[in-house]
Amino acid sequence: MRGIQLRGMVRPREIMWVCSGLALLLLLALVAAAESKPTPNFSGYWKLDPEKSDFGGAPPPNSAGYVIRHIGAKLAFDYTQESHTSRVEITTDGQEHMTDSNDEAEVWTRAFWDGPVLVFEARQKARPAHPAPGIKWTSHWKLSPDGQTLTIERRITAPQGQLNQVLVFNRESKETSKNSSQ
Repeated sequence: MRGIQLRGMVRPREIMWVCSGLALLLLLALVAAAESKPTPNFSGYWKLDPEKSDFGGAPPPNSAGYVIRHIGAKLAFDYTQESHTSRVEITTDGQEHMTDSNDEAEVWTRAFWDGPVLVFEARQKARPAHPAPGIKWTSHWKLSPDGQTLTIERRITAPQGQLNQVLVFNRESKETSKNSSQ
């Protein structure tokens, strides 16, 4: 019986190789999961810190801030500068979405992750019969390790030239945010 090989039967050595391969795959998956860090959550109330910001030669606003709701891949925020508020809702799926429009132009934006940095790429697209200037901008949102500072590096490209800004926002409590807006 020693020299007889049974077809369809798996030998112990083959079982050992299969188990070793599966163990190696499991180990690699665990290492990859441990190395991948979750993306930051930007939810909160954020007030511009003009002293720490660089407006790239543009005049700083008297006041500015964000109210951000960030759940999974969905991001909704209200940005208020002076007394004007704009609202954006977007998904961080890398697909381009229309995020604003008026009679003359539309704004198309895509948002995606580059590691722990949330990147926004936006462009203004003129509506037919309206010569809106071709403005593009890219913003890189970074959250500090303690989660208390949001830094936005922004590059704006317009026919008149390019503007680079670094905007620093400090996290506020809901109560502080209400008091500072009154």
